[in-house]
Amino acid sequence: MLNVFVSGLERQTGKTFIAAGAAAAMQSLSFNTCVYKPIQTGAISLNGLKSSADVAYIKRIDPNIEVAATYMLSSYESPFVGAYEDNLKIDIGIICAEYKELSKSMDCGIVEGTNSISSPILPDITELDLVKALSVPVVIVINPKVTSINFAISALKYVKSEQVNLKGVILNRHEKNSDNLEEKYFAQIIKEFCDVQILGSVPDYGDLSGCSPEVIISNIINNIDLENMFGLKIAKLHRFV
Repeated sequence: MLNVFVSGLERQTGKTFIAAGAAAAMQSLSFNTCVYKPIQTGAISLNGLKSSADVAYIKRIDPNIEVAATYMLSSYESPFVGAYEDNLKIDIGIICAEYKELSKSMDCGIVEGTNSISSPILPDITELDLVKALSVPVVIVINPKVTSINFAISALKYVKSEQVNLKGVILNRHEKNSDNLEEKYFAQIIKEFCDVQILGSVPDYGDLSGCSPEVIISNIINNIDLENMFGLKIAKLHRFV
């Protein structure tokens, strides 16, 4: 199965938008696709069942995408804090078993992280350890309007030092010709300083509620290197070139 873990360096990077858009794009290319959110924060209770705006957003883009979550936490804080607040204990073994089961019926699996790659999940266990446990490649989504170049360099070097399969970086809400020179040269700087691949640069679409699924899929296909993201030559992609 094709799989990737979509994570970020901090909050508000747009991980859900990238994960949902990539999933919808792969689904449109005839890959049976799942978005697995091992730990969903900010969940709400409706008629005794927990759901979230993130899950609803993914389903709005393409209702055929399978969406699953193992832990639905009420708090928006780190999984460790949220689980403590909800009186739950997160079990990495259960997460790995559920993802393995999901993988049996999927062509493509996208795992979406929580707040950041360094978010604490259990004592001495972070999201980066979860990436290792699942043994899937990781893609880091960075919003240059939120993350400074200094922090991005140090964080990416840390991720690389942990010997995970870092496929590359996707810049979200990125203005390539920004008057802010740090944002303008963001891709070039982190590529040179961290020796990481830039898989794509997605512009700021503003209020995403106004974007149709067709527009989102088209822009993901045109702005993200899905072939390198998933490590596969996709013949149907070349119809869009």
